[in-house]
Amino acid sequence: MEKVFVVGLAGPSGGGKSTVAKRMAARLGGHAISMETYAMSVNHLSFDERAKQDYDAPEATDVKLLEIHIRRYAAGHEIHAPIYDFSQHLRMCDRTDRIAAKPLLIVEGILALHYAELRPHYNLAIYLDAPDEICFHRRKVRDITERQRTVEMIEWQYQNTVLPAQQNYLLPSKRYADVVIDSSKDLPAVEKSVAEAVGEKLAKAAAR
Repeated sequence: MEKVFVVGLAGPSGGGKSTVAKRMAARLGGHAISMETYAMSVNHLSFDERAKQDYDAPEATDVKLLEIHIRRYAAGHEIHAPIYDFSQHLRMCDRTDRIAAKPLLIVEGILALHYAELRPHYNLAIYLDAPDEICFHRRKVRDITERQRTVEMIEWQYQNTVLPAQQNYLLPSKRYADVVIDSSKDLPAVEKSVAEAVGEKLAKAAAR
């Protein structure tokens, strides 16, 4: 198999990362994995306790497993990614998502550029940037429709875990981005900008 091209895609919650990553992976014949599914297991806690966990803090991600999977995928091997039930805040113990290696892997997550152990694996690091009000609206729509969460819980999480994590960890990691893209516009336009950045990097790599 040809060399795998790995993209790290970071940005605020509601910045459009998941949608853009999935569309780009489908368009370019690759895979997108979400760092959210690599949340450390807290299955031993009650639902109320799980709901109040800070999933945006760096220690909440099983970065060791994620790094192993990125390395394996980049070497051309299939991986078995975790499956996460976001409505219940549970990592599935009896199932994984089998992902066969393809020429492209997009690793998307708020802290995709934060972890020093992940950055060396990226051939391209992209940061999607958007104002808080746009991000919160997108997150609220997603969490209500896809994750069955109440408006009260969404607002509590955004104020108490999401915004502090973005201030403390996300924004400092922006300096590691090769490209910063405004994701406040419509997502097809954002996808086009990301595709152009990936295409340009691939063209430079092929010219060497």
